[in-house]
Amino acid sequence: MTESLKTPRAGEGQREMGEAERFHSLLVPVDLTAISDRVIGRVARLPLADGARVTLLHVVPGNLPVRAQDRAERDARKSLVNEARHLAKALPRGVHVEPVVKVGSSVAEIADCATSTRAELIVMGRGGSRALRDTFLGSTAERVIRRGQLPVLAVRLAPRAAYSRPAVALDLEQGSTEVLALMLRLIPAPRPRVTVIHAFDTPYRGAVYPSLTEEDAEEWRNELGQTAAQQIAKLLAASLARAEVPPAEAPPWKTHVRCGSARLVIEKAVKKADSDLLVLGTHGYSGVAHVLLGTVAGDVLREVACDVLVVPARPAAEEPG
Repeated sequence: MTESLKTPRAGEGQREMGEAERFHSLLVPVDLTAISDRVIGRVARLPLADGARVTLLHVVPGNLPVRAQDRAERDARKSLVNEARHLAKALPRGVHVEPVVKVGSSVAEIADCATSTRAELIVMGRGGSRALRDTFLGSTAERVIRRGQLPVLAVRLAPRAAYSRPAVALDLEQGSTEVLALMLRLIPAPRPRVTVIHAFDTPYRGAVYPSLTEEDAEEWRNELGQTAAQQIAKLLAASLARAEVPPAEAPPWKTHVRCGSARLVIEKAVKKADSDLLVLGTHGYSGVAHVLLGTVAGDVLREVACDVLVVPARPAAEEPG
């Protein structure tokens, strides 16, 4: 199952990140199928702090017959130890890789392990296109994302290098600064161009105001789009300042503001940019954030052909002032 991890050690060829910027604890649930190679390959390319902890977790179904369960646990431990040894060779010296096998419900065990290891990020697989289209809405990854405790990097692509064509879908809620902050940690300097996607809609249609002409509607859409673009620019500047990213290390932004369905706007922008990573948040109860984890979540996550980083909202009491 394991592929060769032909990758430079994390940070090689890049500006040295501060320890606070790097990840100190990752939880990596793996199912020991072929998709696990992609997940582990991506972990090998993430910025990790000296002494960081990477926990490889496999959960054996708790409803197996007892004798079968014992054999499954033995097999899983053997495979996971090999995976941990293989991954450790591709990571910076000092990073500790720990294999953990649990029995029970995948989502519950992932949540418990994330808490006990103080994980900052969960990295797990999304599956191939056919499996994704058929089962993603009921998959472990989707249920972990909906639980909303930690950011989840859902890996679909076979990793070749660090992310080089990222996109971020933003609403205009305060939580968007958290989305951008995590994206900046995930992609160290020198940062590539980032496609910034924002979808907006007009609250009323011609059926409500039949006397409005198409020219009136177009003027309204243009005004809303310009206002949104200005607000996005301010949000980007504020996020860079909050993350203490100097101007020389800020990524070039390519802003994509469109009127229409959030799902369609995001899908088209990601496809046009050939993005290898889509970053989005779950903040608030309106706008893109709510829509993405609402009724169109499955559509977006099924259709985009790239990895997806989902950043949950902080509780209100934890929102930065």
